[in-house]
Amino acid sequence: MAKASKMLVVVAGVAAYCGWQGAFVPPPAGRHVPIATAAGAAAMLGTAPAYADKIDDAAKVLSEKSYPFLKEIDWTDGVYGVLPTAKPLEVLKAIDKMLVMGAAMDPEALKAGVLAHSKAIKSIDGKGVTTLADYTATNAAIGHMIASVPASKTMDVYNAFNKFSLGKDVGPYMMSKVSAEDAKAAYKAFLEFKDVVKASQR
Repeated sequence: MAKASKMLVVVAGVAAYCGWQGAFVPPPAGRHVPIATAAGAAAMLGTAPAYADKIDDAAKVLSEKSYPFLKEIDWTDGVYGVLPTAKPLEVLKAIDKMLVMGAAMDPEALKAGVLAHSKAIKSIDGKGVTTLADYTATNAAIGHMIASVPASKTMDVYNAFNKFSLGKDVGPYMMSKVSAEDAKAAYKAFLEFKDVVKASQR
């Protein structure tokens, strides 16, 4: 997974720890959003080419406001590459939902997203952080990809990841490694970006 996508996962994780509501749908009453649930939702963002200006503008704002947070994260830590409580077959089922969603995406938006991620990966530094420009392009691409599919596809993936949880200790651990203010600013910007994408989604 490219660093831009991972950043959204971490933002969602911090959000879950702080008790903020889910980005796409509110959690059940009295329940916080599990990290992997929000991760699935974060992976869903996207939009159709017709809304390119709005999504690109929103991606620029998101990227600028969350880049300080992105740079604080230790991307070499293996915690960002695992789902400790997930069973392999359950993960496969969740991945299947993501594949089905990907197959439904606008081909041009999907191609642009793949190329943006590839470019971002090539520009990462020794700490695993890409450039602001490539991070911005990747966020915009993610937005375009997801708004190009029906909202039901987004929710299928969200629900597939909803069953996964990283445990109660992960949120505090993540928060201890970053600036709380930067994390909150990144999450607020993510929600604003989500609103633009969601309004454009078919």
